[in-house]
Amino acid sequence: MSESIWIISRPEVTRSLWSPPRIVKAAWAAIVRYAVRRSAVARLRDLDGDALKDIGLARSEIEKAAYGLMARRRETQARPDHS
Repeated sequence: MSESIWIISRPEVTRSLWSPPRIVKAAWAAIVRYAVRRSAVARLRDLDGDALKDIGLARSEIEKAAYGLMARRRETQARPDHS
């Protein structure tokens, strides 16, 4: 009788959350994300001040923008030109 209780109460063993293939896949994805972001930082640093201003970035905001740590700015309404 005690054996049947043990079988009923024992949790079913499923795939491990941290199996070796999953760990390797997650590590590879992290490496790729890092490389892509570093490439984006390098390309943005190559831009001159006017180009950065055109896309709405200051030089001090490059890394934050590449890593997604900046909130998007709202579009300002265009003001009529009074020339």
